[in-house]
Amino acid sequence: MINIRFLANKAVPGLAALLCLMTAACFPDKTQGSPQEQRTTEGESLSAAPAETGALTETGPYAAALGEARTYTEALEELAETERSGGFTPGMGLSESMLREWSGDYGGAVIAAYKELSWAYGYGAGITKDNMTEGLKTVVSLYETGEGNSALKDPSLGEEARIQALRAARGIQAFHHGLWTEAKLSLEGLDAGDEPDSFIRWMFLVCRLEEGEPFRQVLGAYGAIRARYERFPEYWYRGARHFSGHIRGEYAERCINLAPQGPFAEDCRRILAETVGLPSQEGSSIKTRVEIEELITRSAVSGTPGVLTELFALLSLQDNPYTLYTAGALRALAIQEDFRNWFTHEAAQASGRLAERLFYISKG
Repeated sequence: MINIRFLANKAVPGLAALLCLMTAACFPDKTQGSPQEQRTTEGESLSAAPAETGALTETGPYAAALGEARTYTEALEELAETERSGGFTPGMGLSESMLREWSGDYGGAVIAAYKELSWAYGYGAGITKDNMTEGLKTVVSLYETGEGNSALKDPSLGEEARIQALRAARGIQAFHHGLWTEAKLSLEGLDAGDEPDSFIRWMFLVCRLEEGEPFRQVLGAYGAIRARYERFPEYWYRGARHFSGHIRGEYAERCINLAPQGPFAEDCRRILAETVGLPSQEGSSIKTRVEIEELITRSAVSGTPGVLTELFALLSLQDNPYTLYTAGALRALAIQEDFRNWFTHEAAQASGRLAERLFYISKG
């Protein structure tokens, strides 16, 4: 198994690591200090790996960090399989970035670093859209001037690295701003691997969906890669924007359940409202079944009925599956006297649909 923390603490930040470092998003604990301060204290020292061979010939800590993986390809395959099993964790994108750089795939290295940022942003993990905009602007500027090459040990690879990294960074910048055609043109040819569900393939599919290409073919390809992006909020958000019917609702729910306070949750709640026939502006009152169950469980375990006031906005909506599910689930609590009395009291204080539903719930 790859030692992710070891790779993330690599002594010299690589070419692609600049993308993350410019927005301080690669290291989830923002209180830990700079990457320089995060180095291990065991005297670990890494030289640049031999990109021309693709073989992991280093000894000592580097070999231990990669476990049984003896080539860059094997190490990258291990990361990909971990993602497909739902095992993505913060730092894996940066680790992939460094592996790709060492293998000579500089464009892919920048794409992988952007993946790290995208996961952090999707969860609302202390990084904003403005942070990403400024970070990308700075990175593009560095690559345009060649200042982003300082991490490369082999001067003969410097210009090639700069061109590939700049192309990737420009494509990412266009993607970030929703310039889908420009993003596709910049990213074309950068994906040299054979992974059908790689992050850059996901980016291409998003561009095609947002451009409005024939949906059946593109949506089929999009759905086929879902296993690798099970824990990626933006994957579900983009799908929710373009699928229809039950699948659209499923994608929106998955996004919200992963990151209820993330940047895509609000739009996904509006989508859920639309899928059940409600005006989109009532989406702010929608909660997913997982959220409903979590609130009810918390209230029941703590013996605190007041927690359930968070469901009142949902109970106030006209009939829809989420409201009816909530009302039915709450009735089970009314068999307990303290909860029954609380529902009765709240029904007397309420009006309209909320009063009617609370009265219904109080009857158990």
